[in-house]
Amino acid sequence: MLILFDTITDEGQRKKIEDMYVKYSRDMFKVAYNILNDYQLAQDAVQSAFINIINYIEKISDYDCNKIRALVVIIVRNISINMYNKIKRQKNLFIEDADEFFHDDSEPFDEKIINSDIFRRVSEKVKELKTEYADIISLKYYYGYSNKDIANLLNITEDNVRVRLYRARQSLKNALYEYKGDVEI
Repeated sequence: MLILFDTITDEGQRKKIEDMYVKYSRDMFKVAYNILNDYQLAQDAVQSAFINIINYIEKISDYDCNKIRALVVIIVRNISINMYNKIKRQKNLFIEDADEFFHDDSEPFDEKIINSDIFRRVSEKVKELKTEYADIISLKYYYGYSNKDIANLLNITEDNVRVRLYRARQSLKNALYEYKGDVEI
C-alpha cells in the first residue's frame, strides 16, 4: 500500500489518502472479510477500494465524516462481492445471470423526490431496500456520481449501473406505493 501512496504527487492528496487509510481501513477490512472469509482477499479488496478512491480523491473535501465512511464501505463491499462472485465462477459454481436491460421513460427520478416530505419517506424506504439497490441509489442521488463514475467505483459496466438503477427505482417505487401514507410519484 505504501507504494500506492508514493504514486500520488500532490502532497495534500497523499496526506488525505493516508489519513483515510488510517481511519477507515479497519472498517473496510471487516466488511471485506465478512463477505470473502479470506484474510488475503479481504486485504486485496481494501487495496482495490483505495485505488478506486484515489481516482476520485479531488471530489472528496471532508474525509472525516460519516458520509465518506459510508462511501468507502459501499466501495469495498461491492469490490468484495465482485471478487466473491468471480471466485465462484472460477470454481464452476452456478451463478444466475439476471442482468436484463430496461429503459425508464418516465421523468427523471431525482426530480420526483424534491419534495421534502417525499424525500423523508424515500430515505426511510431506501434503508429497507436490498443493499445493492440502496448503494446505487445513494451513489447516484445522494453523492451525485455519474453512471460512469459509479461503474468505475463499483467495478461494473455502465449498462449494469443503468440496470441496477432501474431496478432500484422500481423497488423503491413499489415500497413507496405500499407505504400506508398516500404518496404520489
